Amino acid sequence: MIKCNRCQSEINYSGKTCPICTAEIGLSPADIEAARRELATAAAQKNSTKVIELRHLLADAGDAESAREYAKHLESSQAASGNIDTAMEYYRLALNKHDPYSAYRYSKLIGRHNERASAFYLKFAAVLGAIDSYPDCSELCSAEGNEPLAAYFCYLAAGCDDTVSVVNMAKRWCEGVGVEANPAYAKWYIDKMTIPPISALKLAYKLRSVRAEQPPILEFPQYEKFVRSLSDEALALGYDSAYFKLTSILAELGNINGIAALGILYAEGKGVEQDPERAKHYIDLSISKGNAAAAIYIAGEYAEGRCFEQNTELALEYYSKAASLGYTAAYERIGDIYNDGVLVERDIKRAQALYDLAATESAEQKSVAIKSKRYEFYKSGCEIALSKDTLTEDMKFTAFRSFAIATAMGEPNSALKLAECYATGFGTERDTKSAFYWYKTAYNDGNRDALLPLALCYSRGRGVAFSYSLAVRYLKLASERGMHGADEELEVLYQRRMRKMIRSVYSCAMSLIHLKKYTEAIELLERSAGLGYPKALYTLGCLYEFGVGTGRSDRAAADKYYAQALQGNKVFEKFKDPSSAYKLKILKMIR
Repeated sequence: MIKCNRCQSEINYSGKTCPICTAEIGLSPADIEAARRELATAAAQKNSTKVIELRHLLADAGDAESAREYAKHLESSQAASGNIDTAMEYYRLALNKHDPYSAYRYSKLIGRHNERASAFYLKFAAVLGAIDSYPDCSELCSAEGNEPLAAYFCYLAAGCDDTVSVVNMAKRWCEGVGVEANPAYAKWYIDKMTIPPISALKLAYKLRSVRAEQPPILEFPQYEKFVRSLSDEALALGYDSAYFKLTSILAELGNINGIAALGILYAEGKGVEQDPERAKHYIDLSISKGNAAAAIYIAGEYAEGRCFEQNTELALEYYSKAASLGYTAAYERIGDIYNDGVLVERDIKRAQALYDLAATESAEQKSVAIKSKRYEFYKSGCEIALSKDTLTEDMKFTAFRSFAIATAMGEPNSALKLAECYATGFGTERDTKSAFYWYKTAYNDGNRDALLPLALCYSRGRGVAFSYSLAVRYLKLASERGMHGADEELEVLYQRRMRKMIRSVYSCAMSLIHLKKYTEAIELLERSAGLGYPKALYTLGCLYEFGVGTGRSDRAAADKYYAQALQGNKVFEKFKDPSSAYKLKILKMIR
């Protein structure tokens, strides 16, 4: 007895609706389990009426075994109606859960109306392992001209002791149909039968003197191709459940497209309950085997948020994987994401670079459109900036804005103009840091005209910390290109470096004088003096005058050093000590 969920009436099951309130009857897991126990009891008691009733109940609840057995009852007229069409529907319910025998019987029954569906499900039943389907499938493949496949299914049927198939397999080995001719193998199949049927007598007589030899296990090298072809047919016919099963078989065989397709079926819930976790597993597995199409699919799903929760980061990651696997058109998809600026911050420059990588006709058109638009902005800014008319602040700002937009879009010459705007305060606030950034960007983007301004930023500490090495590096490059002012700036840097070095040597010498290490001090002072440092020259004069570290006082040498210090040079200004204050300082140090 089943209790109706709406009216709570206890009724004997006789259909899918309650006879009292006409509500659809839904069985709970507890109801199904109870029905199964009741079925086992009825079968043990050989209560066929109760068995049929419970099979009907469980079949409608989705039990594949019960659907198959109830269909058998209907087909053999053991049920009240004996309706063949109804039997076919229950076979269909069971085959949708991949029951082999149901697929075979459905193929036979639907053949009354649809030959193509019949042929498909016959092959499908054979793939599922329905023993009854092997002989018919062998005949079908033979009729279609695929003798190797026909021989394979005939071999399977013969292995299940189907007498007709045993005879046919013997004929195939004897005549070389679908297999390489071998009378010894044919004789083995003849000997397999205790009493050969009349159809085999002529062949048995022909092979009477042949010594039987057991044939090897027959394999079908193109079996994967056959399953793939059947899978494509299932997809074309809209047989979702069969397509899912065939795709699963392809995945088990290691077919990367089959693995990807299985993941897609789990993602979209076609022929199987939707399962995003399994979907990602199979798609990732296919990608790891080199399937770029799988990467494109899952990237699109993450981008659109259809079967998977929207995740831009993963979308970009999978598009990049597709591109790395050779599908360069994926760059166009990534470019669209950056160009649209919906899922990520808009970056037209990056989008254009990606379009160029994609190398597709549509991507090329998009790239050309961006280049044309950005050049219009750059040209507009230049026309204003180079205008001979008096420029208002609004006009300057318009030019600055045009340069900024063109630069953001990747115009190669515009970054330098933008840097100049920041450096001079043209149309915007003067900003040396921003100027340096855009000078460097312009140079990195290939604009060599930015080389000297960038070098000056490093050499003069404009917008960036002073760096002697980087300044010299870029100034030398500018000099090699013949850029005016580079050599002069290099000379200034060298002189600055020399002054720093000379002063450092002089400072060490003075420290040694404090420590009364006069000999070492004089050696360093002479180095510094040799480079023309007036203060070092004057200090040497003092030491020679006082006879400290020199052995004795030498006024002539002292006067010579004093004169050189007073003369000076182009690097250092001359040193004067009119009140002899510095000389007194040295005298105090040596006392």
